[in-house]
This record gives sequence, C-alpha cells and structure tokens, in this order.
Amino acid sequence: MNISGVLVHARPERAEAVKQQLIKIPGVEVHAISPEGRMVLTIETEHTGQMADTLVACQNVAHVLSATMIYHHDEELDEDETVSVAINPSGNPPGLENKTGVDWNVQEASK
Repeated sequence: MNISGVLVHARPERAEAVKQQLIKIPGVEVHAISPEGRMVLTIETEHTGQMADTLVACQNVAHVLSATMIYHHDEELDEDETVSVAINPSGNPPGLENKTGVDWNVQEASK
C-alpha cells in the first residue's frame, strides 16, 4: 500500500475543472483548493510503480502547472498477502486510458 500527499498548482481560473479531472484518476482524492489554484490531494495505490504513473497522470492534466509529491508512505505486504496489479498494455496513464479496445490483464504478485 502506497499513500502520498501531493501539492498541485493549477491556473486559478481553471482550478475547478482541474479538480474534476483529477478526481477521475483512480486513487486520487482532492482535499483542499486555495484561491490561487493550489490543491492538496492524496494518492493511494497498491505499489510504487502505480504511484509514479498516477503522479504523472496528475501532472499531465490540462492547466496543471506543477504536481509535487510532498509525502510518501509505503507499507510492506505480509508474506502471505498478494496484490492484484492491472497491466495497461496501451501505455496510457491510469484513469485516462482509452476504454475502447483496451484489454486489461491482471497479474498476481507475491511479496
């Protein structure tokens, strides 16, 4: 389990539209928005690679000026726990993939 705190800076006049795009990305929650377009959000994912992909997806939202991870917590799995990981062969960021024609494969990974 990975949990990160992220500070996003967006164009102030587009902050609400940016928020609506960010909350569509799986694992992203927006907690606060300032009048200057700064947003505090958390990202929760299963593994570090997915966290990095989600952060990049946040950075790539239109009208986002910057997205910076300011906190990260990584919790190890117990030996008998497994995680299902979605593999996106299209290479598109999580939450922004083209739903048409995309085949999702799931892999089980043990610690």
